Amino acid sequence: MNEAIYDKNNQPKNSSSFFQGNIAVIAVSSAVKGFGGALISAYVSLYFIELGGNPITLGLMTAMASIIGCAMSILGGFIADSYGRRTIVVLTAFYSVFFPLLYAVIQDWRLFAALSVVAAFGSISNPASHVLIIDSLSPEKRTTGIASLQVISSLPATVAPIIGGWLIQNYGLLDGFRLACIYAAATAFISAFIVFLFLKETLRSRPTANSNFSNTSKLRDAMKFPFPLSTSLKALMLSYALISFANGAVGPYYILYASSVIGLKPMEWALIVSLQSLGVALQVPGGWLSDKFGKRKIMVFSVLTCAPCTILFTLSRSFFQVLAVALLLVVTGIYYAPAYAALQADLTPRTIRGRITALWQLGSSLSAALGTLIGGFLFQTVNQASPFYLFTAAELIAAFFLISLVKEPAKKEA
Repeated sequence: MNEAIYDKNNQPKNSSSFFQGNIAVIAVSSAVKGFGGALISAYVSLYFIELGGNPITLGLMTAMASIIGCAMSILGGFIADSYGRRTIVVLTAFYSVFFPLLYAVIQDWRLFAALSVVAAFGSISNPASHVLIIDSLSPEKRTTGIASLQVISSLPATVAPIIGGWLIQNYGLLDGFRLACIYAAATAFISAFIVFLFLKETLRSRPTANSNFSNTSKLRDAMKFPFPLSTSLKALMLSYALISFANGAVGPYYILYASSVIGLKPMEWALIVSLQSLGVALQVPGGWLSDKFGKRKIMVFSVLTCAPCTILFTLSRSFFQVLAVALLLVVTGIYYAPAYAALQADLTPRTIRGRITALWQLGSSLSAALGTLIGGFLFQTVNQASPFYLFTAAELIAAFFLISLVKEPAKKEA
């Protein structure tokens, strides 16, 4: 067996050291890659439909990618806890460079779907990336640190949708999207190079002589949880799975509804997405409130206020109405994710954090896949507004589990 030892050298001593070491590296690399990704992410659904796909095949593609991500997260959680975090993060960072380049040259929706599924194998690094962040933050300021990191890393992406929309407006949907893909590949390479040069390991492994990756019994034993999960942790992960289901049911279809029902143009949608991105700055005060008054309270507030927003979206019939609802979605929903990540860390011992993260991502990925499939089916065959009603119902059920079963621990895990 490997003897994994936590490296405390990368954990900050106080809040002023949030953006030193790994946190600074992750913030910069995520900002660079996020800018490129945001050039194309807002328009993937439109591009896929333009290539010949439909809402159901779009949902199937997204669901298949989520399912692949599930399997990869299980393996990735084992690797993160047993072999370290850094190497797998660096390798998958370079792996992700190739796919925007391939997206730029394909001309068939089937190939696009196949590449998207293959790209999902890069999800193997998600547990390691998540745990690297948790390892590098002190428990007392964990939510604030996560929120601050997300704000800094996402700020450059606030202008990217507008640039992507400008490319589509001037070069057409097909050529504009492909040009944006080339830029996205360049930023992905720069991001990968940054983590390769500067990212530090937070888990040192000392393998024994008979330790090897091909030992299947060792892999099976390592994936076992050495203690029963608490009711709070199980309910917390279940609530997140419901949130993922809700977001999956509507995520790919916002822009389709906005363009086909409301009649918005790509540049109008680009402005809305960019203004939404600015709302990420609210995560910092939200993180501070979570650390001060309780993560669970902030999560419940976020879910209950966000739930009806998608119904308001279906009632919108103009650019300004959609903009108002989109900003309301951000203002109400932005606090949930960092509070969740911090509360899960508070409830999880450090030595199995990678595997708990894998279990969490497994549940959320499967839920998102199911939500996307159901959302696409409802959008195409029942009613274009029905996925957005499903979102509200799933969010309310998630709030029920948070309120009735989740408790914050008296002592936080370091």
